Amino acid sequence: MDTCSPARAVMPKQSEAFMSDTNPTPVPVPFDTIVIGGGISGLAIAHTLSRKGKKVHLIEKSDRLGGAVHSERREGFLCEAGPNSMLVKSESVWNFIHEIGLEDTLVLANEISNNRFLVKDGQLVALPQSLGGGVTTPLYSFPEKLRLLAEPFIGSSKLEDESVTSFVSRRMGKAFLEYGISALVSGIYAGDPDALSLRHAFPKVWNLEQGYGSLIGGAIKLKFERKKQGITPFKSKMISFKDGLQELATALADAPGLAVSKGTGLDSIKRDADGNWIVAMEGHSHGIIAKDLILTTPLDAYEHLPVEDDLREQLAKIDIPGHPPLSTLVLGFDRDQVSHPLDGFGVLCPRMEKRFGLGAIFSSTLFPDRAPDGKVSLMCFIGGVQQPENGELPTDKLVEETVKDLKPLLGLQGDPCFVSHSFWPRAIPQYNVGHQFFIDSLTAVEDKFTGLHLLGNFRGGPGLNDCIESALRFAGYIE
Repeated sequence: MDTCSPARAVMPKQSEAFMSDTNPTPVPVPFDTIVIGGGISGLAIAHTLSRKGKKVHLIEKSDRLGGAVHSERREGFLCEAGPNSMLVKSESVWNFIHEIGLEDTLVLANEISNNRFLVKDGQLVALPQSLGGGVTTPLYSFPEKLRLLAEPFIGSSKLEDESVTSFVSRRMGKAFLEYGISALVSGIYAGDPDALSLRHAFPKVWNLEQGYGSLIGGAIKLKFERKKQGITPFKSKMISFKDGLQELATALADAPGLAVSKGTGLDSIKRDADGNWIVAMEGHSHGIIAKDLILTTPLDAYEHLPVEDDLREQLAKIDIPGHPPLSTLVLGFDRDQVSHPLDGFGVLCPRMEKRFGLGAIFSSTLFPDRAPDGKVSLMCFIGGVQQPENGELPTDKLVEETVKDLKPLLGLQGDPCFVSHSFWPRAIPQYNVGHQFFIDSLTAVEDKFTGLHLLGNFRGGPGLNDCIESALRFAGYIE
């Protein structure tokens, strides 16, 4: 199941580095940076620092790198346990993907995936892709469409933070919240728009209102400003790789100056008299020492880290945001079992529809070689903040209810010929209203302990693009 590169930890010989006849006490091996946590955030940070010439040691407790990213081929189906694709949103990340040797294996999403579907009144309705489509779409009534024209004349919020529900209802109307944005929130965060912070979950939208006073007017002004400056904005690209997103983790683990230890627990984390960080690993007679220590573990792992009392006390003060349970199901069907053409990215289920699941991605449409010939693959998401109990169901019940839910929408016939279930008890961190207080608490801990950095998908955005962009920014590649 682990398709990552073998651990690349290369240490000096013990007789040369740590011990001698006159000094039997092991001496910690020096590094510039120690990274604890081998998910995409930790890998990206370790890789980028290594490319800057830093000597980095990454430690991962499990036997596999990548965290939530896990790709596996079974019975001809390519299964993703976590993220199904990666939306590249910036030129810096796009260039980085090519620079780390993934250009030849990169796969762009099928152009037909621009089609997106929502459920309304128990039927699939295509999301409009143009102004003309917005005028004719049955998703919204004529008065609701007229209401949108008032958006440029609505003043900016004076609040320091605002929920997605409050913002969208205020600027665009309730219909665009319920049959649009709420489904988007479920697709990205598996969250609740009533609680989610617009400022932190969708900072570009927040900044558009704060900077220009309007979304529509701001978008027009921003386009004009960029044209005047000769700036061509980067067009986002949906990508994966031939053997799935696990290839990203494998590539990130391969960098000059990067030592990787998998399946390795920790005995202690402490500082010496000069403020350097010393990490002792289980099963190792030596420790490692570095000026900088970067924690990219899940937040709930902080309480189990073998740190000294003063740091433990400060970490315990961090008010950890919620992480709802989520199940992902990869379901395979014979093509003639599904009457829908599956001509798009997938379908999202607005909360008003009260469906069993959050939505489904048409995986075998999105990228090639995701299913055997004559078969199709769907990746379904169940659970989240608003329906946590659904995501916690056992596999057989989960499959039964998911197929029942999708049957009238996609014209399913019979049972799936293939099932792969992954359960995430603590899935996506929620960037809820008040998230700034959480960020401030992280900063406060970092300020008290020189060289300590607390990073991960709970800071700077939860997506793969966000994690890589945060790593590039941390390493000084981008402003």
